[in-house]
This record gives sequence, C-alpha cells and structure tokens, in this order.
Amino acid sequence: MGFEVYFDHLVIFMTAVAVVAGIPLLLATVIGLVISFLQAITQIQDQTLAQTAKMVAIALTFLAIGGALVGPLYEGTISVFTEFWTYR
Repeated sequence: MGFEVYFDHLVIFMTAVAVVAGIPLLLATVIGLVISFLQAITQIQDQTLAQTAKMVAIALTFLAIGGALVGPLYEGTISVFTEFWTYR
C-alpha cells in the first residue's frame, strides 16, 4: 500500500470530476455559440439571452443525467472510506 494506491484513487476522482464538469460545460459552450451566432445574424443586442439559455441548459442537464454523472464520484468515495483502515 504505497503511493500507487493513492495515485489510483486520485486518477479515478479527477476523471470523474472532469466528466461531471465537462459535459455541462460543453453543452453550455455549444448553446452559447449557437445563440451568439443567431444574435449576430438577427442583430439582437440582448446580453442576458445567452446566459439564461446556458443556465437553463445546465440545470436541465443535471436534472436529466445528474445521477449518472455523480455515480462514479459516489462509488469512489465509498471505496475510499471502505478501504480507509488498510492505508495505514
């Protein structure tokens, strides 16, 4: 039980965090680009339109697939606390 165990847990958690944060951020980026493009075409000068759409999209993403996104973080936390006493 050395550095490798800690590093394995760190890699698992960092990958899970990247997935949890990456999917909504990617969705918000795409929606922001589409709305900005539509605003440029129609010459609408409303700055809150893109922000509101991004916030709604992120909220709907977490409501729709939030459980699947947070599942790996939950399982990793359970495994760390289950194996806690073996790391001494």
